[in-house]
Amino acid sequence: MDYEAILKSLRKKILAPPGLLTGAWSYDRAAIASILPHREPFLLLDRLCGLDLEQAVLAASRRLAEADPVFQGHFPGSPVYPGTLQLEMIGQAGLCLYYFLNQQSRRIADPPRPLKVRATKIMGAQFLEPVLPGQEVEIVARKLAQDTCLGSVQGQVTCQGRICTTALCEVCFLE
Repeated sequence: MDYEAILKSLRKKILAPPGLLTGAWSYDRAAIASILPHREPFLLLDRLCGLDLEQAVLAASRRLAEADPVFQGHFPGSPVYPGTLQLEMIGQAGLCLYYFLNQQSRRIADPPRPLKVRATKIMGAQFLEPVLPGQEVEIVARKLAQDTCLGSVQGQVTCQGRICTTALCEVCFLE
């Protein structure tokens, strides 16, 4: 797979334009916590706001609170949300996407059974625009490939219609 070509294409076009995936389907932080193993302070998604199972794409959002302690040290006087945490947001959106794809349903199972995974690789990332305190960002993840062991996504962090970050990420499914 030509990862450089995929990354280059991610710089040019938003994977899911704002509003394209929105509708009656939405899950809040509590629901997200039921399908992800992450907890505070590393649960980095506030809302799942769009899902297209056929196209294998999921949209999520997060408001970056100005009071978030990460801004105190990254960087004093010129705060920017860290790129590694933006990659983590893309990864968490990707895990949510795989949760719904594996169930072939837009609903959370009762009881929910989070996927057990380990991050294995970042095939590439690009930080194109700063992500600042107080911004609301949209995170989009689209399935790139999946087999019985590995799954990968292409993802973007966008803000106000601008692509801020792009990434290609891979996980290993443990069960």
